[in-house]
Amino acid sequence: MAAMLEEAVRIGGWRRRFSSRFSDLADLLREASYRAGLGDSEVVTAEHVAEARSARRHRHSLTEDRSHDLISEGVIRVETKGEVVGQVNGLAVYDLGHHRFGKPTRITAQVGLGRDGVINVERQAGLSGPTYDKGVSILTGFLRGTFARRSPLTMSCSITFEQSYGGIDGDSASSTEIYAILSAISDRPLRQDVAVTGSVDQYGNVQA
Repeated sequence: MAAMLEEAVRIGGWRRRFSSRFSDLADLLREASYRAGLGDSEVVTAEHVAEARSARRHRHSLTEDRSHDLISEGVIRVETKGEVVGQVNGLAVYDLGHHRFGKPTRITAQVGLGRDGVINVERQAGLSGPTYDKGVSILTGFLRGTFARRSPLTMSCSITFEQSYGGIDGDSASSTEIYAILSAISDRPLRQDVAVTGSVDQYGNVQA
């Protein structure tokens, strides 16, 4: 029972609440009961629940495993050592319904002279959603408030998710993009052994 309650909390995504998705919990319990029967156990234990959860994850994790394979084989480039200017690893969350996982993605920024401000490559390509566009507008406000109080912001900065060819939404990459832009402006390198996530407000405060 304790293991099932832990799973209900995990599904709910909040440590002080548990999920009422009883159909999903019932599916897990049935599989745990089946595994208990295979071992001639008269009761379903926490170990059986853990085995059922692991088996369910294995069935639904093909996309995650394939993504890791592409990174390991160098098809998708993700730097994990040293320091690089204008480049940082962001962490995108993929939700496949029964399975969610984090995937690191390189976010790069290039800065030059001009008056175009922040150029969102995803938006220009029609690959960004409204929440992502809002995040880019917010980070533009942060840059304007930080660097353009007495004179116009005279720069052109392109920012993009490298090797990302599908739609993208959410503002959780806005802080990551600020780090990449500030690195490109200052020519200061960023660590490549971490992946960053988190939204930001116009004053530079990182938010949950």
